[in-house]
Amino acid sequence: MKKVLALVMVLALALSFTACGGSGKKVKTGIAIVSSLKGTAATADETGMAQVDSTVAAVTVDESGKIVSCKIDVAQNKVPVNADGSFDTSLTFKSKQELGTDYGMTPASPIGKEWNEQADAFAAYVVGKTAAEVEAIALLGKDKHFGPDVADLAASCTMNVVDIKAAIVEACNNAQDLGATAEDTLGLGLSTEMSSSKLPTADEAGLVQTDTTYAAVTYDKDGKITSTLLNCTQAKFDVTTEGAVTPKSETIVPKMEQGDDYGMRGASPIGKEWNEQANAFAAYLTGKTASEVSAITVLPDKHNAPDVADLAASCTMNVVAFIDAVGRAMA
Repeated sequence: MKKVLALVMVLALALSFTACGGSGKKVKTGIAIVSSLKGTAATADETGMAQVDSTVAAVTVDESGKIVSCKIDVAQNKVPVNADGSFDTSLTFKSKQELGTDYGMTPASPIGKEWNEQADAFAAYVVGKTAAEVEAIALLGKDKHFGPDVADLAASCTMNVVDIKAAIVEACNNAQDLGATAEDTLGLGLSTEMSSSKLPTADEAGLVQTDTTYAAVTYDKDGKITSTLLNCTQAKFDVTTEGAVTPKSETIVPKMEQGDDYGMRGASPIGKEWNEQANAFAAYLTGKTASEVSAITVLPDKHNAPDVADLAASCTMNVVAFIDAVGRAMA
């Protein structure tokens, strides 16, 4: 009888461990974006530039605040501007992760590593650390391009990680319990377009506008989404026929962080703000696979709103970029 009782107790402890600390352990999902803008005027001899660099970090963190997984990317969107203010309105953009070896950091790197390799090394290094521990990572001086002052990274990451650190810390601090578990795969996708841009005329300044949509997605072993976070940054530059390029603002605040200040509510047929509609669409994706997300149809005559009855009261804005970014995150 004692042996039977002992066996029952062992089985009970094993089941308890599985429930509390093993498979299915809940984690929070977070995303954050740090952006900078630079406008350079064109001259008769040199092309100008409208450039925005948006560093994004996606994380999952456990109940003690330690990072379980981390993804890093940058949308470095550059639009060359000619001396007469003209520019290519049909440009397409790839993130630094998508560019891979085409980004071209390897020849200039003292360790011969490409940007994506170094970013992935830093992302792997912060796993197991808290936001405070990431923030405390020391950096080398300006002469070493503010690379991490970490012996364990000397052979794998020497590039500037100032914005990467800041994005990871913020992503950890704003992480939400959306249903992800520690066993899920974390993906990060970026989608950029510039359809709102317009060329300058003699009577009116032109506009270079790049809109980058971000999706942090976790999905289980069956490829079903367990959590999604969406966001967007909008970079705007005034452009004149003399080739002047001027950012419309000094900073970029992502749409999710703007809340009611973004100002969509008044123009929305359902009276919902951008962040509310984005969160509704993100919640709708839970349980779906990548193919099911890509199969979501939109209504071209209604600003590419989702053609989904369940979203009629919560999301009627353009979701094309959301679908694209989620697909990239799960690719």
